[in-house]
Amino acid sequence: MRANKTGKQGNYVRMLFVDYSSAFNTIVPCRLFTKLRDLGLNSRLCAWVLDFLTGRTQVVRVGRCVSNSITINTGAPQGCVLSPLLYSLYTSDCVITHGSNTIVKFADDTVVLGAISNNDEAAYMDEVKNLASWCQDNHLQLNVAFDLRNRSDINKENSSPQSTVIPFVRVPSNCRRDFSLLMFDPDGDQVKCRYGNSSLSECNGCDPPSVLSLSSSTCTLSFGPTADSNVGSYGVQLLMEDFPMKNITMTGVNGTNTTQTPNDALSKVPIQFVLIVDPQVSSCTEGDFLPKFLPPTPNNRARLYTPVDKTLEISISAEAQNSTISELLFSGPYDAIQNKTGPGKFTLTWTPSKSQDNDTLPFCFVVQALSKETKYHSDLRCVSVTVGNSPVSSAPASASAFVLVMGSFLSTLVLALPSI
Repeated sequence: MRANKTGKQGNYVRMLFVDYSSAFNTIVPCRLFTKLRDLGLNSRLCAWVLDFLTGRTQVVRVGRCVSNSITINTGAPQGCVLSPLLYSLYTSDCVITHGSNTIVKFADDTVVLGAISNNDEAAYMDEVKNLASWCQDNHLQLNVAFDLRNRSDINKENSSPQSTVIPFVRVPSNCRRDFSLLMFDPDGDQVKCRYGNSSLSECNGCDPPSVLSLSSSTCTLSFGPTADSNVGSYGVQLLMEDFPMKNITMTGVNGTNTTQTPNDALSKVPIQFVLIVDPQVSSCTEGDFLPKFLPPTPNNRARLYTPVDKTLEISISAEAQNSTISELLFSGPYDAIQNKTGPGKFTLTWTPSKSQDNDTLPFCFVVQALSKETKYHSDLRCVSVTVGNSPVSSAPASASAFVLVMGSFLSTLVLALPSI
């Protein structure tokens, strides 16, 4: 993430938000023992911590059935009041190596900040590289993997693919629906999606939802009519990867070169949300119980344009004959504003600042309707908004007046979270 508030060309701040995979579970007790001793803790206390973390037994109980026990010699117990403290001590030697950078840590959350002057990002890039090396040495795995080296095809650093989705979507068990997720790579790479792999520590409980099928090349999840026994909530854990369109050379800050082919993933970014499968509805026709979008609602994956300091207004309209439109659920830029302008009519407004010129940001939304206590969702729609004039014409800043093409976006988001 890049922020520019100095007003001076070439001076800005880079921020990297780090998410570790199963952080507490990956603590290596013997390594923690050494670190505690190096910090000057009493040797008996260090030995007590080592004994506390090793030789623990674990079983799984389902009803009256209990699995065989296994012995755990890594990690810290979840829910234990000591675990966050032990993890903080375990990561206490993760420190900056350049004075222009800062590392901020709270439990298992880490942020790397780099103050960039005169467009020189060498120290920041070296800091990120050192952090990755430290993580490898300490058996901590990042949930997001991406290559920040310079690319030969665009002569600048690689960017990871971008996406967003609202936290949960729902569909009746007897209705068919496709969720075409909006995926985009700023460098023009091919983006593909796949389910996470637990053997690679990419997620916990990586089993793909049995009620969904995935088209990897289009990042589309398809839901078909299913049995009533499958009603419930399903965690969807996808990974988005970008592949170069041709062979490229990646150059590190130390000058080393590596060739990447169209078969090599440059980044690995998680996409997670919840699918709620509801009981059957008497009609799956859009506009009966399920909200149906009406013009001038933008199409899914549309691309909109708005100039700097010009307010964009996205008009959204929907109808349902046998349920009542209740609210709009959306994700978008943090300062986007939602308004209800009439029955089944909403607007999303947003004004980009000068620092966002040429950026592209996402909006995703569904309309929710109620029939008694039952909730129904429209299909999921996502659009991207590029800050700048349309390449075809300088149309007014209204979604109904924009040129609509396939879209892109950058993930600076706010999530509107009503009760599920």
